[in-house]
Amino acid sequence: MIEAIYEAIEKQEDVRKNLSLFRQCLKDEGAPKQVKTEVFTALLGAEDPKVRKNAALALGDMKMQEALFSLYHAYEKEDKNFVKSSYLAAMGRLDCKAYLKDFERLYEKLCGCAPAEEEKKHINAQIKELEKILLKLRGIKKHTFTGYDRKNRVILTTEKEFYEITANQVKRGKTAKHPLGVEVVTENLRQLLDIRTYRELLFSLKCKAKLAPDAKKIGEELADSDLLSLLGEWHDGDAPFYFRLEIRSTMSLDEKAAFAKKVASVIEERTGRALINSTTDYEVEIRLLQSRDGFFFPCVKLFTIPMKRFSYRKNSIGASMHPAQAALIMQLVKPYLKEDAQILDPFCGVGTMLIERNKLVPAREIYGIDIFGEAIEKARENTKAADMRAWYINRDFFDFTHDYKFDEIITDMPPRGKKSKEEQDELYARFFAKSAKHLAGDAVVILYSNEIGFVKKQLRLDSRFRLLQEYCMRKKDGYYIFIIGFKEGVI
Repeated sequence: MIEAIYEAIEKQEDVRKNLSLFRQCLKDEGAPKQVKTEVFTALLGAEDPKVRKNAALALGDMKMQEALFSLYHAYEKEDKNFVKSSYLAAMGRLDCKAYLKDFERLYEKLCGCAPAEEEKKHINAQIKELEKILLKLRGIKKHTFTGYDRKNRVILTTEKEFYEITANQVKRGKTAKHPLGVEVVTENLRQLLDIRTYRELLFSLKCKAKLAPDAKKIGEELADSDLLSLLGEWHDGDAPFYFRLEIRSTMSLDEKAAFAKKVASVIEERTGRALINSTTDYEVEIRLLQSRDGFFFPCVKLFTIPMKRFSYRKNSIGASMHPAQAALIMQLVKPYLKEDAQILDPFCGVGTMLIERNKLVPAREIYGIDIFGEAIEKARENTKAADMRAWYINRDFFDFTHDYKFDEIITDMPPRGKKSKEEQDELYARFFAKSAKHLAGDAVVILYSNEIGFVKKQLRLDSRFRLLQEYCMRKKDGYYIFIIGFKEGVI
């Protein structure tokens, strides 16, 4: 089909319509084999501005490097601002480093102009395309975080029911419970970087704690907050700082995209582009969290702070537990863990629970089993990166045999998925029966599961097992940690 459309364009037949169709077909079919660059470069001089616009974009879509000169000079001659960003978008898809100095001068000129209100949208579109080009050609100017010893107010995100676990590990500074976890005010940020039980470190801003869901007003509030000054105080190097917006709300994806675009545009304009929005290259994430009442809570995540807590996590799979969750679980069950224990994880995945367990209380022998071969390979790589020794076996736990018994079984139980209730019930029955064969006297079983009914059923049926402690980890989907004692020989 695209060949027929191209032939129609070449014959100058309904060019405006066919150019639009041609670009749509390019996405699915690719460019025709015998396409001629001059067919499209000639259209850059057409009377219809929309023809010029789509001809330029088509040249960029097809990455026709030989069209660079024509595109640049067409941009210079263009008198319609709504078309000019299309030339820049097309050039951005080519090797355009020969025009770097020209683009830099043009960017400064456009950023310094004061366009009429009706032209502001089109000038901003050109500026955005130029920023993409300059970022591509020059790369992002990296900043080094230096604000470790200044007074910072941060939030350590963790399960709020267990915020004390994380708060108690903060040795210098004031802590308080926060809806997201733990709020910390400290002049010693480095101490927080080794705490393993939180997921993210977020910075608070001096602005309204609750922002009404108005994109323009939110953009103004963020631009007028202490964000820009803090970024300067926290880092070596001057502006601009590249940021992305993360909107967490009940909006649809399209609504979020439109909302974020508007907020970002206001921030850029109001800060004189000292803050520049980029969805690919950024060092700052401005996060807007919407509460049930519709208002947004703003905070900031910095990618300039080296976070090495979970650097061993080279690989994961879809069902993998977050390392911070595994670390939190280990802290909760720590009183039941023994040094130099022999440990078995029957459903080990990529090894996260075993690694976090060993980091908290070093073990003697560690075995991980999983029926999923890819997970075993990833577990081996992660464990090597953690500078730890463990044996991983690609096998069904119910076929596993071993010469000696284990002091601990610790595992994240397989989710029900497509299994029926009866099949899941049988899985738990088989698990407890099989585990009893591998446990030494006075052993401990630590289960992470959302099948509280099946766990309690097996505890009633088999007196060798008794519940020592349980913690509800995630109320929403009923996940618990069960700490279960085992007595060999009890009937």
